[in-house]
Amino acid sequence: MNMKERVAFVALTVVSAIIGGAISGHVFGTATVDAAAHPHAMMARKFVLVDSHGRTRGVFDVTENGVAQLGVYDGTGTLRAGLGVGESGAPALGIYGKDQKPRAEVGLAGGTSQVLLYDADGARHVAIGVTSQGVAGIALLDKQGHDRASLTLEQAGTPGLRLADNTGSSRIGIDVTPDGLPGIALLANGKTRAAMTLNADGAGAVTIYDETGGTKASLP
Repeated sequence: MNMKERVAFVALTVVSAIIGGAISGHVFGTATVDAAAHPHAMMARKFVLVDSHGRTRGVFDVTENGVAQLGVYDGTGTLRAGLGVGESGAPALGIYGKDQKPRAEVGLAGGTSQVLLYDADGARHVAIGVTSQGVAGIALLDKQGHDRASLTLEQAGTPGLRLADNTGSSRIGIDVTPDGLPGIALLANGKTRAAMTLNADGAGAVTIYDETGGTKASLP
């Protein structure tokens, strides 16, 4: 594979699947349950667990949207963990802070298994996922939700590292093909402007591109 064929590695193929939305969609309800008035309540659509003071510590029910969910509350009545399965079969586990903002989620969405980690403000910063096709990836996001760095391993066995600017636009790409050929690309406005590669014969090459993607200069 020559340098010209290899420069296309800069296209992202998996990160959007990995970070494309929260796993659970925050399906775990936080509505107050009047457990004190019904300390031993058992209903067909809802089971309520209370402590010795009549405070709600757990709720197992089915929402109007068809989500079967189990919510676990602390001593103040704050939701801290939730397990849910949507009507379509998508499962999710959520861990919440004292302010009920999500801090971690694990689930399966659209065939992609995911782990999402949030900061204290509820903003996603880390996403780890594996698609149904076996493509794995890790993405790091800023507070605005832009993907700033990602590491992927595609089905063909190609690892790739992407670094982006504060708009989420890729600026640097690094990869190694399944047959061991490395390459680095510099991008602007989504187009490769410079690339450095190592071909199968051991020869290195540097290519400069214009704003349309056409070759402007190359060495050798």
